[in-house]
Amino acid sequence: MTKPAKNRGIPPSFFAEFYQTPCGLFTAEQLTQQIAALWPDLKNLRVLALGWPFPYLAPLLGNAESVVVATPHGTAEDTALLHMQNCAAALVEPDVLPFYARSFDRILMVHSGEYADSLSAFFEQAEELLRDDGRMISVLPNRSGFWHSGTDMPFTGGHALSENRHTALLEDAGFSVEYRNRSLFMPPVKNPLLLRFAALYEKVGNIFFPFLCGVHLCEARKDILSGAAVQPVKRTAIAENAELGAVAE
Repeated sequence: MTKPAKNRGIPPSFFAEFYQTPCGLFTAEQLTQQIAALWPDLKNLRVLALGWPFPYLAPLLGNAESVVVATPHGTAEDTALLHMQNCAAALVEPDVLPFYARSFDRILMVHSGEYADSLSAFFEQAEELLRDDGRMISVLPNRSGFWHSGTDMPFTGGHALSENRHTALLEDAGFSVEYRNRSLFMPPVKNPLLLRFAALYEKVGNIFFPFLCGVHLCEARKDILSGAAVQPVKRTAIAENAELGAVAE
């Protein structure tokens, strides 16, 4: 698997091949658990999934009223497969979201924002697409983590930033951040024997080495009172990645 030289023009095989490896399967498992726990009930809600969200669609398909996938990295084969699963799909430019304002209740952003020319502008576009009180989950690389070190895997290129910067950009775009978590403390190794310790790395890293996480995951709510001095109600944090339960308000 060859790491793309530029943010644009990333071949779909770059992501598809990664998620067929043991490291990719573990990555999908960790993040999917968190997504499912944050959004356990999507009944009557419209969801937009951005980037390369295919490994993370399981909690959405069959649960939401509708799911639309917008990706600059997909192929006609990918979109045809999604249509067979009652999920609409579109191939888009990395910085363009060609949808009407207030069209969606939820937005999932994975392998998306880090490849935008302007992450702040991209967040602003996403905010416009959400209905009032809509929510977005964004997953972005951590600039000080093991993953952002020039390896040939996803979450290693494009925009990488600190958790505080991630939060600040969301708030500047009109969001209220209600949940933050760190994930992927295991270095992006290809040896399946080393991956046996991945779950242990997640537990130990979150406690002792939070700055070495591979990604930051934030859930943010569209703040219809973004100009007012309002203290948002924080969602209850998920205690352990390996033991995710329901998320309470």
